Amino acid sequence: MATSKSGPTITGHVDLVYPTKYVKAADLKGRDVTVIIERVTWENLVMAGGKRDRKAGIHMRSVGGKPLEKMWIAGKTVLKQIAKALNERDIGKWSGGRVTMYPTTCRGGGGEEMECIRVRVRANAQAVDIPDDMAAAPEPTPDFVDEAEGGEDGGSQS
Repeated sequence: MATSKSGPTITGHVDLVYPTKYVKAADLKGRDVTVIIERVTWENLVMAGGKRDRKAGIHMRSVGGKPLEKMWIAGKTVLKQIAKALNERDIGKWSGGRVTMYPTTCRGGGGEEMECIRVRVRANAQAVDIPDDMAAAPEPTPDFVDEAEGGEDGGSQS
């Protein structure tokens, strides 16, 4: 008979339970955050359901110069907002540009409302620096320990 051992209690925003290498609206913790763009690259993504897509990946650093380990995946709307905020339509010239991102809601591809990140037209002087956990690389998900194979308690229980 299988037994289970409870792990630590899960707390925090539901979208941050499973870490990824991409910035999510929940990473902003409800605040405006100003970042500096390093570069923009193409990223090949596998979406839910296996659909493949190619999006712009924005590599950033904090205003203080700390590189972010997470990347911001941006669609057309965000790219146009950045172009307007930086007054520059040539993406290749965005390096060093300062933009303020903020969490909000938008309509997803299926019409459902979801959390998303948008860009202020002007960098917000009141915006906070990036949260520490947004700058860090996502922690690997701990391996599942099968107690029947000699997990932490030294073996299975009857």
